[in-house]
Amino acid sequence: MRKLLRRLCGTNSDAFENHPDLMQHWSYLLKFFNNRSMMKHTIKIYSKVDFQAIQDKALFLVGDQDILSHYPKALARLRAYGMEHRIVKNAGHAINHEMPDIIHGEIMAFCKD
Repeated sequence: MRKLLRRLCGTNSDAFENHPDLMQHWSYLLKFFNNRSMMKHTIKIYSKVDFQAIQDKALFLVGDQDILSHYPKALARLRAYGMEHRIVKNAGHAINHEMPDIIHGEIMAFCKD
């Protein structure tokens, strides 16, 4: 369990390991996770028109160490379509738990604009 957590998180996996409540949550997620349910998901490539509909309403926060979401093509599309996004250093897939202060600040700043 800890090995997978370290792989999914950035360099700040101790955000989970040092907090028993988060580790308990993580263990429940893994215990009851149904991998077959994820196989039903299809990846949809959205058009520029689709993105323009939410351009001023969306903020994309991606960890630079996120092995599930940090894809060069996806990031290139965000840039090409002028989407508001931030790459958070040393963060993985559990970005909100790994870097809560940074994520909170980014969301608050985005909502104020």
